[in-house]
Amino acid sequence: MTEYAVLDKDTIKSEIMPHLSVAKKGFIPKFDLVEIVNAILYKLKSGCQWRLLPMGHLFSGEIPSWNTVFHHYRKWSAKDEWQA
Repeated sequence: MTEYAVLDKDTIKSEIMPHLSVAKKGFIPKFDLVEIVNAILYKLKSGCQWRLLPMGHLFSGEIPSWNTVFHHYRKWSAKDEWQA
């Protein structure tokens, strides 16, 4: 299997996640936000279209749609959290 990780999970957790808003109190996200961030980084690095993300290779558990990844990117970008 080809490796599609842009950054390792520990780096994403320690360097990127503290700058991003997460779910409201008590809400458990359906998908791993670390993997969502990795998918966003992969998209930005590769330049592929959102619809063409290799979702099966980027996620270890349940696989979200590309819309889910795009939703998180737009949410974090609108709040200027992604740029931070």
